[in-house]
Amino acid sequence: MRMRAVSSVITSVGLLLGVMGAPARAVRAQDGGGPSRAPRVAPGSPESFTDQLIVRYSSDARVTAPQAAGADRVEALSAAAGIALQYFRPMSGEAHVLKLPQSLPESEVAQIAARLAAAPDVEYAEPDGRMYPTLTPNDPQYGSQWHYSAPVAGSYGANLPGAWDITTGITSVVVAVLDTGILFDHPDLAGRTVPGYDMIADIAVANDGGGRDADASDPGDWVAQGECYTTPTPNPANDSSWHGTHVAGTIGAASDNGDGVAGINWSARILPVRVLGKCGGYVSDIADGITWAAGLPVAGLPANPNPARVINMSLGGSGACGTYQAVIDAATAAGSMIVAAAGNSNLNASGFRPANCNNVVTVAATNRFGNKASYSNFGSVVEIAAPGGEGGADGVLSTLNAGTTSPAGHSYAYYAGTSMATPHVAGIASLLWSVEPTLTVADATAILRGTVTPFPTGSTCNTGNCGSGIVNAAAAVQLADVWATLTNKVYLPLAAKSLGGGGGGSLVPNGNFESGATVWAESSSQGYFLILQDSEVNSVPAHSGTWHTWLGGVYDEVAFIQQSVTVSAGQPHLYYYEWTRSTEPGTGFDTGSVRVNGAPVRAVDFSTSTASNAWVMRTVDLSAYVGQTVMLQFYMTTDSSLHSSWFIDDVGFQGTP
Repeated sequence: MRMRAVSSVITSVGLLLGVMGAPARAVRAQDGGGPSRAPRVAPGSPESFTDQLIVRYSSDARVTAPQAAGADRVEALSAAAGIALQYFRPMSGEAHVLKLPQSLPESEVAQIAARLAAAPDVEYAEPDGRMYPTLTPNDPQYGSQWHYSAPVAGSYGANLPGAWDITTGITSVVVAVLDTGILFDHPDLAGRTVPGYDMIADIAVANDGGGRDADASDPGDWVAQGECYTTPTPNPANDSSWHGTHVAGTIGAASDNGDGVAGINWSARILPVRVLGKCGGYVSDIADGITWAAGLPVAGLPANPNPARVINMSLGGSGACGTYQAVIDAATAAGSMIVAAAGNSNLNASGFRPANCNNVVTVAATNRFGNKASYSNFGSVVEIAAPGGEGGADGVLSTLNAGTTSPAGHSYAYYAGTSMATPHVAGIASLLWSVEPTLTVADATAILRGTVTPFPTGSTCNTGNCGSGIVNAAAAVQLADVWATLTNKVYLPLAAKSLGGGGGGSLVPNGNFESGATVWAESSSQGYFLILQDSEVNSVPAHSGTWHTWLGGVYDEVAFIQQSVTVSAGQPHLYYYEWTRSTEPGTGFDTGSVRVNGAPVRAVDFSTSTASNAWVMRTVDLSAYVGQTVMLQFYMTTDSSLHSSWFIDDVGFQGTP
């Protein structure tokens, strides 16, 4: 029998041992035997921390901000959570943000959220995770902007010169930059903006002496060692990145002015929306930033009189799309295109948000030679690639500042990252609306993806991992210029934000678990991985492929997997395969349930008499949720004696029970 380390979810000592390798070992039983599961902290990187939760009440219990902040309601939530909570603020999508007493590992906060989600009046609860700029900084130096050039062997730029022969942009197009803010007085950005907003509600993160306000300038995001987290090892000290200023320069630096660098759109206005500060930024602030940038109302904030046609999100973090999806859908419906970085972890982008959200144009990074940049995330959720560079003069040159903490002298520098690739796509998208203002988001997306430069022969990018090709500005603008006259328009399908399912119905993202834990959020109160390969489970093979989920099999466990799914009218019946085992003599001791927005829609009892001891297909009618994006959850609790296990595989939707 294989063994695994015990992972503490309470003490910092437990977390430290989980990463460094604790000598103490414990067996996880499964009817007398079990697999090895690693602690939930990713090897080689610290676990993300947060001190905030997002909670949305169910429709029949929906409350106003004053009601949600009431002492009785907060006390009730605190009791359900098992920890003292403090009401912080309302947010987009009729949700609310609550503060924890201190920053905790996101896996711990997920367990607290699971307890809140079980409350009858709560639709969903999730950690208010932190997002980070998706860049790989390099030493500043001046040089040519190869990333704008026409694509030739050995230098695969985005082909801007041919586009500029047709248009250099118009002032009525607005591009939002959700980032660290910008430096308005940079000589290549002065006069290029419309009034933005600082969305950062936490004063320490904002680092400008206040919370939310109309000043979207960047005061610097430098951090001292240990300022963001201290376990398993303190975060390193970092200078200010001026990340938003670099991104904004790529999109719209003043051009043809005999100074500095060129931007992609010479006339469009930049809408700075500050959502990242010290130690990154909260999902709740970013979600409100998307909503406001699209011209939609955000409680407590003035209306945005300059809605963005394009919203650039050169940021991201791990996890399922979650809270983002509803606000992204609303922004898209309002006419805003969301362009997001795939991420810089050299992993499947399906595990990173907002890259894995629907209605997002997800961008991978290529280097000068047309290969996948070494750091770039990849996978089927990527729509398109763009130059992100590698390092030094092979990076992306744009506007910056020389200050290591607060702003100092303005400068220019090379950065590399999917953060740098993303504004290439956002800027080129803004040129499309400059020549054809009637384009829909679907039109613009189809044009971008249908006019790409093919990946060169032998490239480490292909249409399966880096999208349809490398963005080509000249070809895209040429097509947009005649789009209104075309009668037969071809729309490439959007990159599927799903990775497989189990049956003949529609796919639940990664419903067969063959991409591991990507897309799914998983939480175990005992600190175990829940989505496993066959080699990690002693006696139950996957229903299909080699991966499946295992809940239970250990004492005193609260465990679940969850993700957001959309229930369609044509296929409203959830199906999944389960294998149940138990040594309990009767039901009611160990329990499981399929939940939608925290409410059970199917109960699972565990006992020797009810155990299936084989794979069995189950269906659940979710017709009541047709047209809704809901939180689907498989949830299990176990008591302090005997063992029960619930194995799950091949989750999807179909038209009939």
